Amino acid sequence: MLLCDIGNSFAHFCDGKRVWREEPDSFLEKYLDKKVYFINVNEDFKKSLIKAKNWIDLEKYTDFDTNYKGMGIDRKVLCIAVEDGVAVDAGSAITVDLMEKGVHKGGFIIPGFKRIEESYSLISKRLRFKLDFDIDLNNIPQNTKSAISYGAVKPVVLAIQDFAKNKKIYLTGGDGEKILPFLNNAEYDEKLIFKGMKKIIKEKLC
Repeated sequence: MLLCDIGNSFAHFCDGKRVWREEPDSFLEKYLDKKVYFINVNEDFKKSLIKAKNWIDLEKYTDFDTNYKGMGIDRKVLCIAVEDGVAVDAGSAITVDLMEKGVHKGGFIIPGFKRIEESYSLISKRLRFKLDFDIDLNNIPQNTKSAISYGAVKPVVLAIQDFAKNKKIYLTGGDGEKILPFLNNAEYDEKLIFKGMKKIIKEKLC
């Protein structure tokens, strides 16, 4: 079974054993004749998917009960994988959603770390630094790079931790593993969204 999560920056694939990513302008032709179960949040790519006759859009089969308005299919599928706890997808944006006994209670969105990093350089070229995820958040920064890293990472960590309270935190996404050491009662799973997709397939298509 081949699964595909099409985002704004990349398409991520999972064949059950491994996860890999492909550039959005090249992967479709490569897998056009294969049977692929997918979700898509990339509006610019929707027309291209029309020619993918063997591709099955799981959004049509996704039932997700929530009072939240405007929730993307990627967040819904991620939450389906988390029966009870906080689902965090740290990618282009950082989405944080609370699930209690299979019910979505709400969530929030923060710009991803890449966007936060870029915003500093827009203020001044002197603030153009790569974020340091090895920073000690318990110590006061003593240089600009540390100050930027502290200012970018700590508010995100505190927001997630405060939102989670005593709930288990389930991390995924490209930067999920980077913030794992800062969070209590958390685990990282790169296949988390694909577990949600498999659950939908099992319940609706098997």
